[in-house]
Amino acid sequence: MNTIAKHRKAALIALLGSSAIVALPMTAHAQSEPPTVSVGEIIVTARKREERLQDVPMSISAVGGEALESAGYTELNDLSRLASNVFFEAADRSKPLIFIRGIGTRGYDAGSDPSVGVFVDGVYLGRFGALDLDLMDVERVEVLKGPQGTLYGRNTIGGAISVVTKDPSATFTGKVSGEMGASETSGDNLFGLTASVSGPIAEDGAYGSLSVSRRTRDGYQPVTGTDVRGGSEDSWAIRGKTLFELGDDAKLRLSGDYARSDGPPLVLVPNTLGGAATVPGALAPGYVAQAEPSDPYHPSSDVNGQGIVKKTYGVSAQLDWTGGGLDFTSITAARGMTLDERDDLDGTVLPFQVYRAEEDSDQFSQEFRVAHQADAFNWVFGLYYAQENVTRTESIDFGPASLLSFLVAPAPLGWGFGFDLESTSMAAFGQVQWQMTDALSLSLGGRYSKDKKDVVFDTTTTVPGFVISPYSAAVDRSWSSFDPSIALNYKVSDDVMVYASWATGYKSGAFQFIAIDALSANQVANPEDVESIEIGLKSTLFNDHLRFNVAMFNMNYKDLQQLRLVPIGGGVTRIVISNAASSTIQGLEVDAKLAVSENWSFDLNYGYLDATFDNYVFNSTFDFSGNQMPRSPKATFSIAANYTRPTAWGRFDARLGYAWRDEIFFEADNNVIDRESSEGALGLVDMSAGITGDRWAVSLWGRNLSDERYRRQVLNSTGNSQREIWAEPRTVGLRLTYSFGE
Repeated sequence: MNTIAKHRKAALIALLGSSAIVALPMTAHAQSEPPTVSVGEIIVTARKREERLQDVPMSISAVGGEALESAGYTELNDLSRLASNVFFEAADRSKPLIFIRGIGTRGYDAGSDPSVGVFVDGVYLGRFGALDLDLMDVERVEVLKGPQGTLYGRNTIGGAISVVTKDPSATFTGKVSGEMGASETSGDNLFGLTASVSGPIAEDGAYGSLSVSRRTRDGYQPVTGTDVRGGSEDSWAIRGKTLFELGDDAKLRLSGDYARSDGPPLVLVPNTLGGAATVPGALAPGYVAQAEPSDPYHPSSDVNGQGIVKKTYGVSAQLDWTGGGLDFTSITAARGMTLDERDDLDGTVLPFQVYRAEEDSDQFSQEFRVAHQADAFNWVFGLYYAQENVTRTESIDFGPASLLSFLVAPAPLGWGFGFDLESTSMAAFGQVQWQMTDALSLSLGGRYSKDKKDVVFDTTTTVPGFVISPYSAAVDRSWSSFDPSIALNYKVSDDVMVYASWATGYKSGAFQFIAIDALSANQVANPEDVESIEIGLKSTLFNDHLRFNVAMFNMNYKDLQQLRLVPIGGGVTRIVISNAASSTIQGLEVDAKLAVSENWSFDLNYGYLDATFDNYVFNSTFDFSGNQMPRSPKATFSIAANYTRPTAWGRFDARLGYAWRDEIFFEADNNVIDRESSEGALGLVDMSAGITGDRWAVSLWGRNLSDERYRRQVLNSTGNSQREIWAEPRTVGLRLTYSFGE
């Protein structure tokens, strides 16, 4: 479907949805007081203290937890539909791809780090598999755009996503919510049940909360010949939190969470690129290439028992204490994750390759901060320490359809790539804000980071000397970086602020993923660096009816860690991670909310991004300089109409949203080498509508209402078939909620 047709289709849906909302019969309560028409005030903690969103000199998108839930958004990757210049797609539950302003990490291996840091209650989540969170018991989510090295540390060169969970309430409250839904695929039904309780657990200022969640889904991608359905889910999670008021000057928060997810499997759909490429690689005699599926939502496979079983868990303790005019904060946390994965790597009915992965990781972190707030000076200084241990094994088992397996028959052919990581990170940081006049403020900050990684590669094979040989290699590297920042903001009036900022950030070095020999294992990519300039406007206009924020930025991005696939023959591809490029990224962001009346409000987010490689010579034949960077659409925007009105049955709320992104490239070659490695422009329509009474609430929600069929990700193995990962079709659901307590 072309771009104009997509816009027309979305506009028609939006028009029909708005008409339906207006046509609903409404009866107002006689005693209800008309609410004040205002866009409201948003409090964020982006600078490690509570502030009004409009007072923070940086581009931030903040979304409340209740708004996410009512819209039918239950996962962190749904943020890409609400925030401009954000690309967040998850191939599956262990391989999220997060890009902000064109900066992100394609890999998911233990040797690489994310470029966008994800934090839950101030605790950094280090492993890729732990980043695709369920949004349970969330107060708000803050998306901080641009490098956040000063206060958030390494691996935030693209930005940071901060998830803030709800504190226990001072009075007894509880909620039970049941949900059911279905997608366009026959047999794909989903069910969910969540329950939470919160309130005092003892006298003298002790409060607690407990939330549990259970979700199941049959899956929107049934795989013929197997028991597998892509997009399936069988998960449950629990989160507990306690708050102790230790006198008038101190608070202690203890948190714990555990989640188990079984599915969805990574369903790979082959694309033979018009029949020009062999599927899925060099075949043994007697086997022939298979045609690609006519419907990617009904592929075929020969492998049963595919899936991803993931467990994540953690505990944290946050102590806040005030004394002598100083605010002290200590955050101690420990987290862990286990992962067991099995996939049909070729994605065909041929017995060609099966991929398996096992991972066991744990991390410990400790952060100390001391802060002071006064009329003229606000400052914060801190120390940070973290240690992470990861044991991961990738395995590839070759079936009889593989030419490599045929050549060594009757011996079985299997490769194992073991990877043990011990990583330590230490940092000292600080930021000082000087209120020079009533209107003019200057912020200076800096962070010194030191990181060390010790890695042991352990590669095995059932047929030594054939393509690869078994080896063991110990490799270690250390890096350090100083990342300063400066921001100047000026209050034009009480409701209008302009600012300018300069900041740097860095991402630690990367080790090889599936290194086939010791020489490859010793090729370690250097850290990435970014330098960013941003100017912006934050304003609240027309008597609080309009919040209008604009940011323009320019970033100099160096030493990009690029993952390249290099064929070495026999249908086998070598994966190489190296510093291969530099780039310039510039763009614009608009974040606006308009409260038209007591009933109507509108949200608008727009982003423009010019992210191109300045210098990327791929090899002697191909030069990617000037190409558009992967997963960096030129334009993104989202617009939503919100309607609320009191009725005889309770408050009626409705939202109709449309999110758009321009064409994206999955690879740096921009389709020159790996054809069809791009996805066209995409517009998604979502809606929600519901009635909320004193105790009961019922709501309808829908995602991708225009039923767009698109690819989340493609995997290229140059010279062989492409394998595709397809996104969720149109899905609708009904939620029923009962609240109890005071």
